[in-house]
Amino acid sequence: MCPHAPAPFDPDPPPAAPRPAPPPTRRHATPAAPKELQLSRLARHLGRALLRRCPNCGARGIFELWLVMREECPRCHLRFDRGEDDYFIGSFTINLVVAELIVCIAALVGILATWPDVPWMGLKWALIALIIPVPALFYPFAKTLWLAVDLTFRPVRFQDLAGHGENTTDGKKASHPPPLPDSLAPPPQR
Repeated sequence: MCPHAPAPFDPDPPPAAPRPAPPPTRRHATPAAPKELQLSRLARHLGRALLRRCPNCGARGIFELWLVMREECPRCHLRFDRGEDDYFIGSFTINLVVAELIVCIAALVGILATWPDVPWMGLKWALIALIIPVPALFYPFAKTLWLAVDLTFRPVRFQDLAGHGENTTDGKKASHPPPLPDSLAPPPQR
């Protein structure tokens, strides 16, 4: 047989060496955001706050009067001051910034609407008349918005619940157990 001649056909070729297994691959998916930083959580809290509801559970009736907030939520028993002396300084800041923005926007609209003969005296008195009621009208929204932002970045702990959520403020047992706050509820089953 010639060394350059093709080899005869062999119906049972020798078994091929097994291929090595591919190296394990690691999926490079982005990790899930921590619960505190999820945008859906922030949106839910802010949406409830803009409706003047408890940002934690969505309950109504958290204000006794327009400017008077209850000490705790009637449903989830979240204490609204969260145990810090200067807790609502953030809401005062939100209220001040929004009130000033509204006055600035009103001034800009007034100037653009009457340009080039701007009635400066009339505009001044209109803005003074606007700056007085706006902070009082926005005050409850500022408090609930601040609480929503705080709940987003600092979830509810048992210490934040009046009576740990099991008792009402008058010392009587609640007729039904209140729902767990969002941050203490078990994760959804998949």
